[in-house]
Amino acid sequence: MTRTAHKRSACPISYSLDLFGDKWTLLIMRDVLLFGRCYFREFARDERIASNILADRLARLESAGLLDKQRDPLQGNQYIYSPTDSSWQLLPLLVELLFWGACADPHAAVSDDYRTTIAHEKDLLKQEIMLAAKTGTFVDYYHNTMGIQR
Repeated sequence: MTRTAHKRSACPISYSLDLFGDKWTLLIMRDVLLFGRCYFREFARDERIASNILADRLARLESAGLLDKQRDPLQGNQYIYSPTDSSWQLLPLLVELLFWGACADPHAAVSDDYRTTIAHEKDLLKQEIMLAAKTGTFVDYYHNTMGIQR
C-alpha cells in the first residue's frame, strides 16, 4: 500500500505532503518536467537514488496520475515515464522552489546576476522557465541564463 493511501486529514497541504514530503519525489518531478528525463536510469544517475526507492516513487507518482508509464517501443525492456496534464500543474510550485532555493542558499549553483534578476523580474523569469520546460529547452536555459556550469 502506498503512503498516499493513508490520509492523515482532509487538509490539501497534508495530502500534498503525503505525496511529495520525502526528499526524492519532487526531484523526480523536477527531472521529468524541467529536464525531460524519462528513463529509470536517468533518474537514478544524477541524484544517486537507490533503485528500490526510485521504483517506489515512480510507482507512487504513476498511481497518483502524475506520470504515465509506457513500454519503450525501441527498447522493449525499458519504460518511458512522461508527465501527465495533471503533473504540469506542479510546474509553478517547482519554479517557486527554484527561486527560493536560489536566493536562500548562498551556495546554490546560480549566478549572482540571476539572483538579482529573481528579486526584480520574478514574474518574467517564471514565464521564461515555464516556456522553456514546456518546449524542452530548459537545459539550455539552466546553463546559459541561470549561469549554472555544465
